Amino acid sequence: MALVTHNNTPKNEPKSAGSKRKLLTRGPKVEVKEQVGRQAFTDEGEGTPAKVDIPETVTIPTNVRVDNHVRNQVQALINLGYGETTKDVIQSLLSERVEQLEDSEYKRFSDMVNILEQKDVLHAASKKRKTR
Repeated sequence: MALVTHNNTPKNEPKSAGSKRKLLTRGPKVEVKEQVGRQAFTDEGEGTPAKVDIPETVTIPTNVRVDNHVRNQVQALINLGYGETTKDVIQSLLSERVEQLEDSEYKRFSDMVNILEQKDVLHAASKKRKTR
């Protein structure tokens, strides 16, 4: 408790000779003018702020880094007619692989994809707020 009370001398008494520090003034006392209740921030409150319209999904162009061998194999599949673009080939390969997953693995996969999609939505929303 001794560490809490730094100065035990009343304001009327002069500072001791060994103390060269000036005491800090705390300024005016802060008083609450209007108390805000929890209801103001819930859906039932009258002063509910307008809800931000956040989309469920966003599509962001991105790159996937692969070596030249993988790129050449994807390009060969495009040349053979398995897709018109790299995106088409990768989507078809992914869908085939996902169809082979067991139920428990598919549930985990689906949960992970949903988490990553939500992360993208929140990231896009935060970028949108910063540009305003």
